[in-house]
Amino acid sequence: MSRPWQSPTPLIQQKIRWTVLLVTVVFALLLLRLWYLQVLEGRYYATLSASNRLRIRSVEAPRGFILDRSGEVIVENRPSFDVYVIPAAVPDLDEAAHAIGTVLGQAPEEIVAKIRGGRAHPYRPVLLAQELNERTMVVIEERKMDLPGVSLRVRPLRSYVDGGIAAHLVGYVSEVNQEQLHLEAYRDFRPGDTVGQAGVERRLDSFVRGIDGWEEVETDAQGRVVRLMDRLEPQSGFSLVLTLDKKLQMAAEKAFAGKRGSVVALNPQTGEILVWVSRPAYDPNRFAKQLSREAWEELVNDPTHPLQNRPMQAQYPPGSVFKLVVMAAALEAGAVTPETVFNCPGYFRLGRTTFDDWKEGGHGQQDLMQAITNSCNVYFYQAALKAGIDAIVLVAREFGLGQKTGIGFGDEAKGLIPSPSWKQEVLGERWYLGDTVITGIGQGMILVTPLQMVTLVAAIANGGTVYRPWVVERVESWGGEVVAAYGPEPVRKVNLRPRVLELVRQGMLRVVEEGTGRVARIRGVRVAGKTGTAQVVKKEAHGPGKTEDHAWFVAFAPYENPEIAIAVIAENAGKGGSAAGPVARAVLEAAFSPLLEKGTVAQGPSPESQ
Repeated sequence: MSRPWQSPTPLIQQKIRWTVLLVTVVFALLLLRLWYLQVLEGRYYATLSASNRLRIRSVEAPRGFILDRSGEVIVENRPSFDVYVIPAAVPDLDEAAHAIGTVLGQAPEEIVAKIRGGRAHPYRPVLLAQELNERTMVVIEERKMDLPGVSLRVRPLRSYVDGGIAAHLVGYVSEVNQEQLHLEAYRDFRPGDTVGQAGVERRLDSFVRGIDGWEEVETDAQGRVVRLMDRLEPQSGFSLVLTLDKKLQMAAEKAFAGKRGSVVALNPQTGEILVWVSRPAYDPNRFAKQLSREAWEELVNDPTHPLQNRPMQAQYPPGSVFKLVVMAAALEAGAVTPETVFNCPGYFRLGRTTFDDWKEGGHGQQDLMQAITNSCNVYFYQAALKAGIDAIVLVAREFGLGQKTGIGFGDEAKGLIPSPSWKQEVLGERWYLGDTVITGIGQGMILVTPLQMVTLVAAIANGGTVYRPWVVERVESWGGEVVAAYGPEPVRKVNLRPRVLELVRQGMLRVVEEGTGRVARIRGVRVAGKTGTAQVVKKEAHGPGKTEDHAWFVAFAPYENPEIAIAVIAENAGKGGSAAGPVARAVLEAAFSPLLEKGTVAQGPSPESQ
């Protein structure tokens, strides 16, 4: 038995040495690892730690305002209180979806889908709901500890005042879509960014959009913002001043309520767009928020086509408005003179084919001015034959029919001015005299857009200059500095004798003063116009209420020094004088309201047929 003060045995001594050595090695390894982490990889892990604690998030720039020619607001911004979530900060997706859905009144499945959709960029906030009311915001703040990764933010929301007037011209904004993100033109955009998708909002998006800012925020382990570290203020977009006249626009919107079709007015001396109505319309405010897929499909599949920009995309037969072109062509070709008389018994026979007049029993003996005043079909059947289709086509194209006006907003329709060569090439048929006869009253294969028709009327009014329609007058900074300015752009001078245009203008004046367009008379202002009723091909009509003819009315005023030209088409509304004429008169009354306020407004006669 060994004593306690005696030295350990060699075996025990060896174990102690190995233990000391092992502990030394372990500590050495720990120190080595600590040195590696702190020294060699210190900067990397410091950055990683900071990135988990600090977030850089975008601050959306307010878009510039859109104003009318007088500075009246058409589009502005308003604050929207939105709620976001950071996907990476959500520990339990189902639990979080249930908690958030309870607060927002959304189905948990909907929340899950939104968060999963943002997992490609787990640290980028995903928008869950917009325009929260005060009560919901208070609840979110109270339950912050139960809602990891959830935060409230304020951002500017596009606001289209007065329900979105001139919606198809102004356009709308929405989030950039996946298809756009793959295009070179959108290389500077990121998912969630807002971009103009139609109309002026799209065409001048680079001016209106502004430059987003950013802010650096510190977050806790739950992804909640603790404090703001740094911030770069966004730069607001430039404002657009349009040529649109809000007063006239509102008058047109009101007068055209309940109708389908278009109202377009412009300044015939410059081509400035003053009025742009397309019905049915959509409310662009719906797009400024997150439009659901169901709502989008409902708009796209709507049989009335509310997304169609009718003034420049819808094509119609011009009806009797085209008689202005035939009149000019016949006069220019010397086929008729103001004294040329044709008898109208109520019909016209060409071979075995009979072409009817709109008036049963006919108009009797008609000279050129009487024929245009009464819109006599039989006269223009014969005037078209005498002028010949080539002369008519030539004059129509001089006025810009059958080609795009070049306004430059989205897809513009060309319309169609058929010719013998076109018919042979496209339809494989020769041109018949009967084709020329019906061309004389604007029927057959002719197609025009309302924008083309108002451009035609403007050129007649101003003495023969065709202007490219335009709508943006200038771009301004918030300080009022003009960044860009635009002006009239003459396209061509119509190759017609001045005397011919003068006779056409005189004919339009008589139409309003004593003919089919008397509904548009305004005492104190001499108005010139033309009615039109475009027949609808019954076999192509769809559904009840769509077999009625389209109603046209075009006009300009004042006759002596035209300031406004207007074209109205009311789809399936019947006669031009009774259905479209009152709309034109309402706009003209608004345009010349200083005179009307003096009590000099004449009451038009009872609606009349063409």
